[in-house]
Amino acid sequence: MTQSDRQEGALTGKTAIVTGGASGIGRAAVERFAREGAYVICADLDATAAQALAARLVADGLAVEATETDVTDESSVTAMASMALKVTGRIDTVLVNAGIMVEGDVLSVSLAAWTRVMNVNATGSFLTARAVMPHLIDTSGTLVFTASTVGLSGMKGVAAYSASKGAVVALTRQLAADYADRGVRVNAIAPGAVRTALSESQFRARARDDTHFNELLAQVIGRYPIARWGQPEEIAEVMLFLASDRSSWMTGQIIPVDGGLLELR
Repeated sequence: MTQSDRQEGALTGKTAIVTGGASGIGRAAVERFAREGAYVICADLDATAAQALAARLVADGLAVEATETDVTDESSVTAMASMALKVTGRIDTVLVNAGIMVEGDVLSVSLAAWTRVMNVNATGSFLTARAVMPHLIDTSGTLVFTASTVGLSGMKGVAAYSASKGAVVALTRQLAADYADRGVRVNAIAPGAVRTALSESQFRARARDDTHFNELLAQVIGRYPIARWGQPEEIAEVMLFLASDRSSWMTGQIIPVDGGLLELR
């Protein structure tokens, strides 16, 4: 398939940046945005994985370029924005998705782990938003954050992660208030349990064996009215909605994508 073979999509002619784009939800979003016509900058700390994803999608006729980005480093984030401008001359939508998770309540999580999670999830979101906002003002663009149901309701044993995602929720609402009159819409999604390599690795680390691993997975899903794991592609669909003109009268919203967890449990 070539560029000319594709029908016009929701993001045709637009430039999108996806941080944390090389794996999991970010990977699904990079592909979904590209298939909707965007020129996508896949930004990730794992440059090898980002380049491999970009190469696969370019071979399929899509417009994707990879860049190594550390969202905790202001100069790296600035370089990411500059690269997008150099390639296409514009930035229309940015998915602030890069994040990490550590477990532990306030008595067990180390200060180093707390600081790392806050730096990536909260400060990284701030630095990304600050780097791209002037360009989103120029294009009347959209900014979409990946928050979490944990940032809305809390969950036992993840104090640092919960606090960092709570900060993302608050930042989303604040930026929406600050920039609505400049034409920029800012929203967030709050995913529930999504089956990714990262989520599986966390359960593997806790499991004694395969049987225990499956029991741990079942315990999580037992809390969900739609009793299964979410898939990255399902999250990417909502990200696309918020990134595109399909959500043109929405800003400041935190959208749970969680199998009914928050409202129905």
